[in-house]
Amino acid sequence: MIEVIGACVRASRAVNRRGSRRVIALVATGLLLPAMCLVGCGPDVYSETISISAEAVNENGLFARVEYLQDGEVANSVYLVDGNGDGVIDGKSGPLEEGNWPAGWEWFDDMYSDVVVGQTTIAFDGNKVTVTETKTYEFIVGEYQCRGLG
Repeated sequence: MIEVIGACVRASRAVNRRGSRRVIALVATGLLLPAMCLVGCGPDVYSETISISAEAVNENGLFARVEYLQDGEVANSVYLVDGNGDGVIDGKSGPLEEGNWPAGWEWFDDMYSDVVVGQTTIAFDGNKVTVTETKTYEFIVGEYQCRGLG
């Protein structure tokens, strides 16, 4: 910033006194406007998406994936696997950090903690994943835009 002011002062000395204010204004505008535009596009620009998918694994099994994405990068996730197709969850992983879900999607923490490997059932009807332990959790496969800033 000091270099910008110094350049303006040097430019004003090179031009007669009457035109110096215009030169200073033009130089300052030319240098500060792009800098202000860059500041407005800082790290607050991002999108939040929930991606839910289910796919076959080991012929009859099921792999259900819930991912919370910020700018396309996984910020949190829950993975559930029925490896042999018997309808019972054989493995789970996630979430990366409890409580790190967008508003309205926090219940994935509850679902994950309720799932008991070797006991909780999972079903997929081609569109909806149903996980049943003491509670039943249902979610539809798809991508959901939670929020976009910028």
